[in-house]
Amino acid sequence: MQDKINSKEYWDKRFRSLDWAKKGGNFQTINHAKRYVPLLGIPKGFNGSICDFGCAEGDAFKVYRKYFPKAKFIGVDFSENAISNARERYGRYVNFIVGDKKCVPSSDIVIASHVMEHLENDKDVVSQLRFKCKRLFIIVPVEEENSCEEHRRIYSLSSYDELKPKRVIICKAGWSLSLSQLIYQIYIKNIARYLIFRRIISEPKQIIFEFEGLNEHD
Repeated sequence: MQDKINSKEYWDKRFRSLDWAKKGGNFQTINHAKRYVPLLGIPKGFNGSICDFGCAEGDAFKVYRKYFPKAKFIGVDFSENAISNARERYGRYVNFIVGDKKCVPSSDIVIASHVMEHLENDKDVVSQLRFKCKRLFIIVPVEEENSCEEHRRIYSLSSYDELKPKRVIICKAGWSLSLSQLIYQIYIKNIARYLIFRRIISEPKQIIFEFEGLNEHD
């Protein structure tokens, strides 16, 4: 029997079989972070705690550590296989936890990048995460034209209006492709599209929603 899409079993299998990596998941995580991290407004010398909720194999921490070398890092994901891979790569400077939103420890900052589109009750999760931190950043794809079957909804700038975000920003999202794949899949194909007057493939975008946290821990 096929596992339900976005279930724990589904994601454990994707990480165990290396399907996540083969389809560019690691590149995508890093490239997303490279685009949104400079826009978060976190000072370079920040020495508090940053928790990545839904961290997958932890690749965003390569970017976080470059920008915030003094910070304390925590990664949370409900897939044991994802966390196992993450610990092998980044366990030297990241504390990884297997679990869901209930397992997120009190942190100064919580970042959930490209997680909410996979969840059935995303607004409830956002509301609960606010009690875990002082600043919450939710990053999602913006108005996808060809959303994959794992994505439960399409996001716009007004998607979380009822939750009253402090700040909403659109930025580029990067590609989920290696350099060699980019050369063929995007650059060469775009040259061909230009010559036959087809629409050029543009870099996808993402939305950053910033919320004030409701956790007053010291």
